Amino acid sequence: MMKTIHYPIKGRKLEDVLTQQTLDLVMAQWEAWQQGPGVYGKLHLHACWGTTGVLDRGYQGETTTILAGQLHTVRRLYDATKNPKWRMTANAIASHLLYLQDNSGGFIHATAEFEPTFDTRGCPIHFFYPIIALCQYYLWESADESIKALIPDAVERHWQWSLKASFRVGNGRFHPLSFPGWCGVTNQDLVAIGALAMGVKAFGNIKRYEEYALPALEHYLSPAYYHKALGLFERGDGVNYAERTVYYTHVLEMLELIYDIMGDERLYEAYHNVASHLFDAAFVADDGLTYLHRGAITDPVDKTKILGWENGTVAFDGYIKLIEHMEKHLAVYPDAQKEAILESLKETVAGYVFVDGMLPQGLFGKNPLFTVVAMPDNGWYPELIMDILGDRLQDPQPVALPAIHRSCGNLTWKQNGRLWAIEENGCRKYGGYTRYDAGVTRGPDASPVMGSYDSLEQADYLEIIG
Repeated sequence: MMKTIHYPIKGRKLEDVLTQQTLDLVMAQWEAWQQGPGVYGKLHLHACWGTTGVLDRGYQGETTTILAGQLHTVRRLYDATKNPKWRMTANAIASHLLYLQDNSGGFIHATAEFEPTFDTRGCPIHFFYPIIALCQYYLWESADESIKALIPDAVERHWQWSLKASFRVGNGRFHPLSFPGWCGVTNQDLVAIGALAMGVKAFGNIKRYEEYALPALEHYLSPAYYHKALGLFERGDGVNYAERTVYYTHVLEMLELIYDIMGDERLYEAYHNVASHLFDAAFVADDGLTYLHRGAITDPVDKTKILGWENGTVAFDGYIKLIEHMEKHLAVYPDAQKEAILESLKETVAGYVFVDGMLPQGLFGKNPLFTVVAMPDNGWYPELIMDILGDRLQDPQPVALPAIHRSCGNLTWKQNGRLWAIEENGCRKYGGYTRYDAGVTRGPDASPVMGSYDSLEQADYLEIIG
């Protein structure tokens, strides 16, 4: 008999929910979406901007940023467990990232929610994250030497490509840039700077960092972009438009990475200042749980004032990484009030951990699609579980995923093994078979490439959100 569960489930503690069993489920979901050696797919739905176009383009395959994050995770799993499966997987992902490098030096499949792309279009965050991942793999003591030998040339070719394709290109507001940078958006360009810092660590390219990264960093740390009193950065692709809260996942990750390599104390101070002000975005919703506002509305002239907060879709899948940074900040600068906010935020996340181990991508938006469709992530989530487990971490074991019906509003997500469907008012709009990158079908009469959608009608759990 199908069991019904309502979310959020209040009163749960994160450490009681993110267990070894949850990690087993998360990794099983990753493997359910494996489409080849080192190739993992998903539905690339962008909750923050409400982008769902991959469904109508029929795509559920790979993209560089997901693979780059997963490479970090499987390396960590191998280091912790010494299971050769994870080293083999790390080698396969690194090899596949190299395969995705076009002859020009750029990467194909580097556009996430705009996939599939077989040219080298994209933005800095999507084509510099794989460079960071490859540099980290190059420095990994368990790296395969034959793969490792190809990385220096790949990084060099990518850099030469990026000078023509990305440096000072700008965005819709600034085109081209009048200052050193790439697209002129803080979170994007900090990833580019982070990649150059990794180049220093891996290959000693200090001159390149000094010539390109440091002048860009100076600009982003100047009052033009960094509002120190607010602990906020300007995004750069709008007028009086601070970075949205979820994008501090990337901002803080890069501030930390660059500081660890270059030792610039301004980065350390900025990291903790920004992390401290993340708590300013906390609010208690009508359900009594604590969330983070989508973004701050700043005074157009006085950058010491926040006039209000933008609400709308909560990009919930970023909370995992934000919690990590908030914890790191409080470990250095304890604060009882902020500790209480963080514990409340953790309880909120715990309340939305689904029975198959997944988390919603977005909440409170006009489109419940982002709430019911919970996808394998880019590595942040399993790594938080590993952090919580600590010495209790065991090698993830193969487990069967439960068959799910998950509903919010008029939409329902159904998944059973490698088959999935999205229904609107009880009628199937989309469906797919996870092993096939072009396996998205449209309409109630379409059949999957393998199996039958009839198998989705029987479920172990009905999950109702809201």
